[in-house]
Amino acid sequence: MQINSLFTNSVTGLGQSQSIKSIPTPTTSFSSALSDALKSANNTIVESENMSEKLATGEIKNIHDVTIAAQKAQIALQLTTQVRDKVVESYQEIMRMQV
Repeated sequence: MQINSLFTNSVTGLGQSQSIKSIPTPTTSFSSALSDALKSANNTIVESENMSEKLATGEIKNIHDVTIAAQKAQIALQLTTQVRDKVVESYQEIMRMQV
């Protein structure tokens, strides 16, 4: 095995110009992304509440699904709280900046 042949094979295409494809920029704004995330978290919590009510009335027999839905709702609420805290912290940091 010759090292020179490996080197020349790996270097042959470096000098040639290649066309660069442009990456489309996302068109969603921060406010719409945040709004969508809050709606999704709210839907998860509402779904968990509905399943808990159905379990209490006997419409749902499988407690496993209700427990999973409750955990998903809890995680969604924790995530929403953490995002809120970061947004408030960022706002306070911006307000402390001197112009």
